[in-house]
Amino acid sequence: MGTRIYIGRLSYQAREKDVERFFRGFGRLREINLKNGFGFVEFDDPRDADDAVYELNGKELVGERVIIEHARGPIRREYRERERYDSRDSRPPYRRRGGVDKLRYGPPTRTENRLIVENLSSRCSWQLMLPY
Repeated sequence: MGTRIYIGRLSYQAREKDVERFFRGFGRLREINLKNGFGFVEFDDPRDADDAVYELNGKELVGERVIIEHARGPIRREYRERERYDSRDSRPPYRRRGGVDKLRYGPPTRTENRLIVENLSSRCSWQLMLPY
């Protein structure tokens, strides 16, 4: 599993070759994903990604000062998942398990929010309240 880097304020003229040259010398790149105005680079080694973030943040790439930082959230592989989509199944792959798009959201996080339930029968166990 690699480590992803976010590239912000990316020039619209930037190409994969420009990004490869920009990150040359910081380790092997596993994947480059360019969007309009931003992109992602995945490194094989997390230490190489750390070095790239430290050294290249604020540097100029194709005439623009770019923001280089560690990407937040899980790696989105939804395009590869959709390629495996079986047309005989009426549900898309991200809706097959419980209706939650697991490719878009990460694991649940603990918050300070709590729910207090009052006037509950003593014959009711707390396990019955979990689905609600």
